[in-house]
Amino acid sequence: MPNVYDELPYPGLPFSQTHPDRLATTATLLGMTPAAVDGCRVLELGCGEAGNLIPMAFTLPRSCFTGIDLSGTAIARGHDLVNELRLPNIRLEQLDLRDFDSRFGQFDYIIAHGVYSWVPPDAREQVLDICKTHLAQNGVTYISYNTYPGGHLRDAIRSMMQFHVAGVAGAAGAVEKSTRVRELLEFLVEASPAQDAYHAALQSELQSFLGRNPAHFFHDELNEFNYRFYFYEFVKDAGRHGLQYVSEAHPFSSLSATLPPAVTEKMRAFSPDDNIVREQYADFVTLRKFRQSLLCHDAVQFERRLDPSRVSQMLIVSEVQPAAAQPVIPVPSAEEFRYPKGGSISTNHPLGKAALLHLGRIWPAPIAFSDLLHTARDLAECRNAPLADDSAWLCDMLLKLYAARLAELHLHVPACPTSPSAKPLVSPLVRAQLRTSHSVTNLRHVAVSIDDEGSRFLLTLLDGTRDRTDLLAEMRRPFDGITAEQLETNLERLAKMSLLVA
Repeated sequence: MPNVYDELPYPGLPFSQTHPDRLATTATLLGMTPAAVDGCRVLELGCGEAGNLIPMAFTLPRSCFTGIDLSGTAIARGHDLVNELRLPNIRLEQLDLRDFDSRFGQFDYIIAHGVYSWVPPDAREQVLDICKTHLAQNGVTYISYNTYPGGHLRDAIRSMMQFHVAGVAGAAGAVEKSTRVRELLEFLVEASPAQDAYHAALQSELQSFLGRNPAHFFHDELNEFNYRFYFYEFVKDAGRHGLQYVSEAHPFSSLSATLPPAVTEKMRAFSPDDNIVREQYADFVTLRKFRQSLLCHDAVQFERRLDPSRVSQMLIVSEVQPAAAQPVIPVPSAEEFRYPKGGSISTNHPLGKAALLHLGRIWPAPIAFSDLLHTARDLAECRNAPLADDSAWLCDMLLKLYAARLAELHLHVPACPTSPSAKPLVSPLVRAQLRTSHSVTNLRHVAVSIDDEGSRFLLTLLDGTRDRTDLLAEMRRPFDGITAEQLETNLERLAKMSLLVA
């Protein structure tokens, strides 16, 4: 549908769950041997303007990236940014994925985000065929798709929207359709109070639709093609192509791992030896509506259970901060640690408290497990304890933090300064993105919204040539009265957001 995407472009965004580091980390935790992140080959199907792929190419110069998309204008925008950044390791091509052929070669990681449910059946088959034919022996594929049973209510809302815009003709009416649909959703919110369970669920879905980017919403929900599948159907289709299900992109979002024990035991009784069936029952219980699944070749051997010992191969990052101003570390008294985005953990284990304290101090910098272990043992004053026991305990704790999304596990993370240098420097990628958007991609492959004018202006000045005196003078021209302390606070904030390279 090139005309629709040309009239109403789909804004490019980074999706951290698709990054080769995320895919490799999950595969490693499950006992696979994926390609090294800093020297891999990555393909993205339906890359749009490459808002996901270009930041990967920028931070992984030794890896090679290929993106295809049907929209010529989206690919052209991607080319403009690639040329500006002078990236030699990325190739973007306007192409119908049904014309993808052997000239593209093999890839270690294949990404299809926002594609599988939104293309006709023959193109959907081609997605799986590409993933089979062009995936390296130990490669990992990421595919996102809409699911039932949670998608049934969205099907109903989609039918309402299609009825409401039935008189708007073709691709030329993309903007008008988007406007009319928003009017309909606002009307339904006002006219359908949450008077029973059905209307409460309807209200929740309508509100979520209204909160989305209009272009994203239009292309996701009013696309000519919008299919939903039961999980077992997706796995069966992948199996026909010689691919097997590994896990979700975040392994702990495989919902069977997060349900109450009594529910899990009942599902195990339904399917004692079939993990796929248990996952399907979990979708029934939770009314799941979207999955982000990883696949590999059906001959690859891996484990279904995550092995905590493999955390010892990882880099760890966490933003947790102690609730107390002066937490007591060496003694077995409970201390609470909080995550700024929500959530907390409390532990009385000296090693655990020490590890959490150090992770918060060095945020956003990553630390190798072995370094964290030795630093935590020093802070906890437990150097005489058996090293192997402390290592096993810390691996288990970090895996639990990862499950709760209070810590990140990585195999490769770009260097992230914890504080600004004498002459702060932001990446050329961020400066380029700021010219056309309030959303930029940080070094951790996360979209960061820069909405205040002061921060946006400051970021444009951070080219590595200005010290604090220069920056203060420049900032005071449009923002009279800014103090040195305010400037420093803003610089520190930008560093903690992983936007500075120095």
